[in-house]
Amino acid sequence: VFNVGSKDVTLIDVANRQVRETRPLGASVRWLSNEQTYWDGSRIWTYDFPNDQVQAIAIDPRQVAVTRTIARLGKGPGHSLVVLPDKKKAAVNVAGDNLIAFLDLEHGSVDATLQTGAFP
Repeated sequence: VFNVGSKDVTLIDVANRQVRETRPLGASVRWLSNEQTYWDGSRIWTYDFPNDQVQAIAIDPRQVAVTRTIARLGKGPGHSLVVLPDKKKAAVNVAGDNLIAFLDLEHGSVDATLQTGAFP
C-alpha cells in the first residue's frame, strides 16, 4: 500500500492478512490504475511532483525502493503516467505546463513534448 502523506509503502502478507512492515519510499505515489500500463517488465513506473515539479519515478518491487528518476519534466501537478506498448517509452501529463511529456525509460530522458491546452 502506497502511503501518500508519509511517502512510504506498507507491505502486507496477503496469506495471513497482516501488515509485514512499512518502508520509506521518499515519494508520494498517488495513482496506479488497472486500466493503464505502469510495468516495464522489471519496474513500476509512476510519477510524483515534489515542490510542484513533475518527475517520473521507477520503483523496484523487490527492493521496494525508487531506483530511477526522470526529473524536471515541468510544473505540476501530474495525474497519470502510462508505459507505452513497447515497454521502453512512457507518457506523463504535466498539467501545470499544459503538456504531455514522452519519456525514454531506458535512457532516462524526454523524447518529446506535446502541448495540449488547459490542464491535461
